[in-house]
Amino acid sequence: MKFTVSLKELNLALQKVSPALPRKSTLPVLEHFYFILEGDTLKIVASDQRITIMHQIVVNQEEDGKILVPGKKISDIIKALEEAEEFTFSSDSESFNISIKTAFGKYSMKGLDYHEYLSLPELFQSEKPDITKIINPIDEETKKKAALISMKDITWAAERTYFCVSNDDFKPAMTGVLFQFQGNKVNFVATDGYRLTKATVLSNDLNVFPENLNVIVPARTVELLRKADDDVIISFIEQNEKTTHVRFDINNTVIITRIIDENFPKYENVIPQDCPYLLKVSKKDIIPALRRVSLFASSYQKLIKFDINPDSLTLTSEDPEVGTQAQETIPCEFNSEHFLIGFNYELFLEAAQNIEVDDENDTLYISLINQTKPAVFKPKPDNETLLMLLMPMKIG
Repeated sequence: MKFTVSLKELNLALQKVSPALPRKSTLPVLEHFYFILEGDTLKIVASDQRITIMHQIVVNQEEDGKILVPGKKISDIIKALEEAEEFTFSSDSESFNISIKTAFGKYSMKGLDYHEYLSLPELFQSEKPDITKIINPIDEETKKKAALISMKDITWAAERTYFCVSNDDFKPAMTGVLFQFQGNKVNFVATDGYRLTKATVLSNDLNVFPENLNVIVPARTVELLRKADDDVIISFIEQNEKTTHVRFDINNTVIITRIIDENFPKYENVIPQDCPYLLKVSKKDIIPALRRVSLFASSYQKLIKFDINPDSLTLTSEDPEVGTQAQETIPCEFNSEHFLIGFNYELFLEAAQNIEVDDENDTLYISLINQTKPAVFKPKPDNETLLMLLMPMKIG
């Protein structure tokens, strides 16, 4: 293998695939990038067995080949050579010696035989769906197995859900985000048992979705989708007529992830339908006030009391063990005389920060039932594309 490429381009390519490169693995071969050079196309692959990423770039090819390149070593070299413009890479197919040449000098290291790498059939035996067949209403069969979603919508939905997943390995279904395709829309849902978020993307000229298809995508993959830099083609890889992996094609990048094969909680049952109380408060008021008051709260309980009146909201925190206490009052609008409720300040802050508001007053709308039922956060009371639920805390 031998090729020359811009160092900047190669660095960007490695940054694309490096999230799938484990820092330390029981299989040392996985700590390597898999370089595949065919013609002027260089494909770079990394995998930790749960997620696989491939990115391809155009290079000046002199000799085709395949080799496994030490991941950390090549990344460190490129960082150290950041001022160089060109990068010439060559490898020997028998000794697996790798040589690198730049304007600064020559460097060498040892690679591995590419035959030692994983077979990765989900990557090498699957193909990027034909986008024309997805958007063509005649081809119903393709639409059952693939989806198209705009960059704007996938990044928005990923941003609104990834933070809400559970870290509890004993609840595997909650460690990912539910992609609930329903033809005219797709719901992205995440919960950790204390809170829930649901972001809905509607079908249109840029978004085409299959009917009645649910998959749970691991949080790590959803976090990568937050950085999508182009529209995304989603396809579903089956084995024995059962979906096992999801493939995301984003321009020259392929992300393949193993799905979480569990039943997602019946989240619809916990979304309140009738909330008699509505709190309207400015995000510009409540977020900084909450941050200040939280400094005096118990770091263990993280409880802040919300004392709500028709035109004022008082936030109170305390930590009896160290003798700290804080109280702030901010303006609000509330459709009842008085309401007292407690929340975990960290979870409340995340909910408030991730709810978009589109009016001049920067208003956050929170619907309430009582001290034991979840609060519902929305951009507007009649908004159907985004909602977040937050369970209150017991006030002692």
